[in-house]
Amino acid sequence: MYLGHGGEPCPNLSHQPDPSPWEDLGSMEDVFAQEEGDTINDTQLGVSNLVIVHSTGVYSHSVSWCQCPGAEKAHHLDLMKARLFPASLTRPRSAFTFDVLDNFLIDALECKTSAMSFYQKLRRFTNNAFPDKIPDQYRELMRVSRIWRDLVNRKRFGFGHDTERSPGPGDLALYCPACPQPGINLPTSWRYDYEEWLVMRRYVVDGNFTAQHMKMKIPEDDVSLADGKGYMKRERQKSTCSNHRAVNATNIQRSNLRATGVGATACARHGCFVPHAVVDFQKGERHMNMDYSICNAVKYTPEPIGSTLIIYDVACQWSIHFAERVDQSYHLSLPEGTKILPAVGKFHLSAHKLQCFPRFSLNFMTGAGHIDGEILETLWAPFNKISPTARSMSLAHRKEVLDDHMRDSNWKKLSLLKKYRHALQGISDTQGPYEELTRSLDLDDVQEWKKAAEKAAQDRGELLDIYQLKMDKAPSMAEICLRLTENELSANGRTGSVAWLIKGINIENSQDALRLSIRQLPQDPTASQRTGIEEKRQKLMARIIKFHEAAEVMTNGMDLKGGEGAPLDNPELCLEEADISNMEDPEEEDILDFDGNIDSPAEVTEIWMPSWAASGHIMDDVVLALRQEELKLRKGQANDCLEKLRQALGDRSVVFQEKIHSNKSVHHQGTRSKKELQTITLSINRHARGYSRARAAMLRLGADSDTVAVYQPLKPQDLVVSKEVTEENRHGQGSDKLAWFWRINNTEDSQKNLWMNEFYRVNWLKAKARYDRWSEELKLVQHEMFWTISWFRTQEERWRVRADESIKNGNRAYAERQASMWAEFSAQGLKNFEGKLLITS
Repeated sequence: MYLGHGGEPCPNLSHQPDPSPWEDLGSMEDVFAQEEGDTINDTQLGVSNLVIVHSTGVYSHSVSWCQCPGAEKAHHLDLMKARLFPASLTRPRSAFTFDVLDNFLIDALECKTSAMSFYQKLRRFTNNAFPDKIPDQYRELMRVSRIWRDLVNRKRFGFGHDTERSPGPGDLALYCPACPQPGINLPTSWRYDYEEWLVMRRYVVDGNFTAQHMKMKIPEDDVSLADGKGYMKRERQKSTCSNHRAVNATNIQRSNLRATGVGATACARHGCFVPHAVVDFQKGERHMNMDYSICNAVKYTPEPIGSTLIIYDVACQWSIHFAERVDQSYHLSLPEGTKILPAVGKFHLSAHKLQCFPRFSLNFMTGAGHIDGEILETLWAPFNKISPTARSMSLAHRKEVLDDHMRDSNWKKLSLLKKYRHALQGISDTQGPYEELTRSLDLDDVQEWKKAAEKAAQDRGELLDIYQLKMDKAPSMAEICLRLTENELSANGRTGSVAWLIKGINIENSQDALRLSIRQLPQDPTASQRTGIEEKRQKLMARIIKFHEAAEVMTNGMDLKGGEGAPLDNPELCLEEADISNMEDPEEEDILDFDGNIDSPAEVTEIWMPSWAASGHIMDDVVLALRQEELKLRKGQANDCLEKLRQALGDRSVVFQEKIHSNKSVHHQGTRSKKELQTITLSINRHARGYSRARAAMLRLGADSDTVAVYQPLKPQDLVVSKEVTEENRHGQGSDKLAWFWRINNTEDSQKNLWMNEFYRVNWLKAKARYDRWSEELKLVQHEMFWTISWFRTQEERWRVRADESIKNGNRAYAERQASMWAEFSAQGLKNFEGKLLITS
């Protein structure tokens, strides 16, 4: 291989050697076995063997150096022109191809491969049988890869063209293209074009205790190539004077760790690390470390932006004295007029005290959109894979490695189309329930609640407690028991057809009660229990026979028998009913029939009502009129059952919160509390079954489509305890919605009850907050699409300028290639975001 003359032999060579090709593996051991004193200057005729590390293995190659006067000082440049990176600038004896250095960087970023593992792979590629015979270039790889990484980063960020300017803090870091950045992706009139909440900065802060760092034996020997120019903050210089021991004493620890972890600030919406805002922990996650990271992040944008949302696991405590710490510290500062809005991530907030929920929840933060505030947790996962390797590196090397992985993480982060689809789905899921609930409530109440929500969003603090239930408005247990007693359906004394229909509905309710009594029997009932059931059956059968006799008169002798028998109860609406007397579930078929001579027990006997008439029967005007009357009564029955169901569910939530959920130990959950809860559960199931019977009758009576749309089927998940009462600070409320029956027919009786009015108030406020956050999310994503394209165009323009100002052909070609890359990004963004983004002139 000839160096120095474009691959041609040097004209000053007195003898033209025959350069040998790449040595084969058979002679590798002899070729590599050079004495320590051999150098290029000692070789005859300017020829020497050079160890070359390539992506396919480690080789030795005969190299003919240029012999022109003074050429020995430029041997490293001759190697660079041949796309070989020398391991040293003077007397290079080994070199790495550009390809192998690129491969190592990509392997390290994607596969988290360590330098040792990578070089061992190359040795096995070279000689898998005897890899130890291959020379060890591991230390050279470590040194060269660091220099290569730094040169590549400087070139990519334009410092190969802007040679008169050195990189400043964060200048070798890539930030989020979708976040608003004045002077980069926002128009010059951005303060007038956008609402304040749209351009608000949204940061998430967190620590990682896996990214530790050991103390260096000789820290004075460490050499930094890009300290503070990426994501890690610049290291503070220690005092070298022996009289300044007090200054250095703060860094002395008893353990062998220099850093116990790192703390970072990232954009909360897209998960991009903020440049020059990643700090080391000297002794745990202290406020002083996180304050420095947050202040650097807030100051990163070229122009100050008024409000900044800070999402932090312990924001409730961190924010109390943050302003005081900034004012009292020489190292901390914030742009004038900065307003900090603290919040807690949704997952961590569920572990906080209940008082923290309304004041620090993202659900009630205007401008937060739909974010969980936990995205930084997902970014730590890949970093934990490199932490063991970086733990024992030198301080400068570790920072460069972490910077590189953060830069690569930011490069790969962006999925606005997915966010757009999620926002559309979120609005679809929350808008309907919110508007239905609003229409079903008293307008004056809604206006009052809306004003309170607007004031709380503006002033925050204790005003946000409006999103919490005021438990003093909840009914007492005596009131609940009284209501349960009053709600029992009783026979109506009216005469005529309506009274007869009401008797039929009451008999159905009595059948349901008898079936409940049977389900509560133990598997082996006593004689007295069996006798009691039989007496109830006989009394009920007598009522049924009397009702059927009246039916012949009411229908002019028409047979209303359907022939299908009474439908069995839905097992999903009978939950926990067998737990009153024993914990085992009895088999219903084993206890229904005590007397084998009874063909159809009273509890399952079909009731001859117009709704049970076979569809093929020819009906006269009398029966048709009865069917219309029954349809109206069934609607009233359904409304009554839903009203009582709502009240019972509200009561159950209160009992669960105050007497069950509040007791940490199961030993304090007494029999009385459980009995109260089970009594309410029976009421819930009874009303749910009553509604289901009413709806089934309406369907058989030919209810129109509008009626069917209003009275929807009940599902078991609709009958759960309201978590708005029992778990107000739970995780995952962003798309919650009330069951459909909470949003109809509740403008009168329910709101006369103070507790139910309080229940509706909180649920309406939360429904509004969910819809508002999803609406903000959609608007944010549409603007972020425009900001992203603007960011790409700004990068393209910068490289176009560099290309025009370049004198050297290589610089101009590289600048044109970078400009074309950003132009392609911009064109692809316009294509993907067509019809979706909001453009601001």
